Amino acid sequence: MLVVQSPHAPSKIRDAVADLIGEETAAVQVASAYTTLAGSKLLPDSLAQSVGPSAFSTIAKTLVTSFDFGITEPQALEHWLSLNNATVRIGGSSDQGSDFVARGTAFHPKVYAFAIGDQTCNVLIASANLTSRGFTVNTEVGWSQRAVAASEVDAVFSELSRVSQLLTPKMLDAYNLGRRSRPPRSSHTEGHPVPAFSPSEPLQSFRDVVESGSIDLAAHDAMWVHADALQGGSQNQLELPRGGHRFFGLDFQRYDHPHNLTIALIKLRRGSQTWSERRLTWHGNNRMERFNLPTRSQGGPSYADSVVLFRCLRDGSFELVVTPLGSDLANAWASASSQTGTLFALGSRHTTRLVGLLR
Repeated sequence: MLVVQSPHAPSKIRDAVADLIGEETAAVQVASAYTTLAGSKLLPDSLAQSVGPSAFSTIAKTLVTSFDFGITEPQALEHWLSLNNATVRIGGSSDQGSDFVARGTAFHPKVYAFAIGDQTCNVLIASANLTSRGFTVNTEVGWSQRAVAASEVDAVFSELSRVSQLLTPKMLDAYNLGRRSRPPRSSHTEGHPVPAFSPSEPLQSFRDVVESGSIDLAAHDAMWVHADALQGGSQNQLELPRGGHRFFGLDFQRYDHPHNLTIALIKLRRGSQTWSERRLTWHGNNRMERFNLPTRSQGGPSYADSVVLFRCLRDGSFELVVTPLGSDLANAWASASSQTGTLFALGSRHTTRLVGLLR
């Protein structure tokens, strides 16, 4: 399957990787020309959610990257080395760390492979590096494929191992020293955070836009919502504006009902976890809809100061993605929604809470 990511269609690389990982994943092998700490956390976090913390600790994890041009962050390498059962190799012509200007040839592959048992792998071959920008806002193209013969993937990483060296503390120290004395050029943006986003002018109310019929929520791939001040004793009830249910392909009309009323039961997924019957309700007292998200005791994440995204999956369920407010992922979503005209105020026009749609 072809995967295309752009500033208008962000995080497609992240989504493609998440879709290839399952609880049956037995090993991960990554080759990335450049690697940053933020990107390194995005991938292992998705992996840990899918296989569970215990299995994540034990499965084999391999990263092959480079020192070329000083773009790879030392903190990213330290993070990988801190993981249990992880191997880090350095390729390219500047693999000793003290001189990280690529000479002659560059190390430039981008491969993300997830072993499913002993015989096959799910694989993404892409232009995207293992960086936060590579996984969110850079314009990138990739090919995602399931059930690739493990022998083919092993042959690729065997060749990459042949042209790389095992990272040693001495090499990492030399790289740290050289990078401090000659920082990478500012024109290399891979390590730069996604710019923080805030609206420059008042936004339309989500409810007004939906009720006017000027936008078809069900035609979008994802909907995200600022999740501060959640309701309920477990603080897991996410308020949606009236009409928000339409994103889930529903048609609810009983807005005259004065009390609570179930609109539908929605199936959510997050990594290997599945919640089959999460309740979406109408609350007549405040004229809002509420989505009952999985609580911590049910295996759900913390929603404090976060942005919650629902992404349509092919089986009719929805992926639940939760990221801190102001994170690279959240900023990428907000910027994309703004650029495509699908960024709205969650309630009144003066609220600071936002909701957005993505294709």
